[in-house]
Amino acid sequence: EVVDAAGAPVRVSGRGLPTGAPARLSVAGGPWARVEAWAGPWPLDQRWWDPEAHRRQARFQVLTTAGVAHLLVLEGGRWWVEAVYD
Repeated sequence: EVVDAAGAPVRVSGRGLPTGAPARLSVAGGPWARVEAWAGPWPLDQRWWDPEAHRRQARFQVLTTAGVAHLLVLEGGRWWVEAVYD
């Protein structure tokens, strides 16, 4: 899960803009980590021509204060970690 400084979930608008700046990150319900820097979102609109297989995602890169970088994916209001770089 990714939240902004006020604790609100970060989402991406239909125009591809974040609803807030990522401030904290929790992976798989674990402890919260502070976000030091972030980039994105990079929207991805897959199989737009096929209503049954259409997918919209947004990717973010975040760097925690512990120095761990994550490539995150947001789809349908759910976040997951696609890669971790240390």
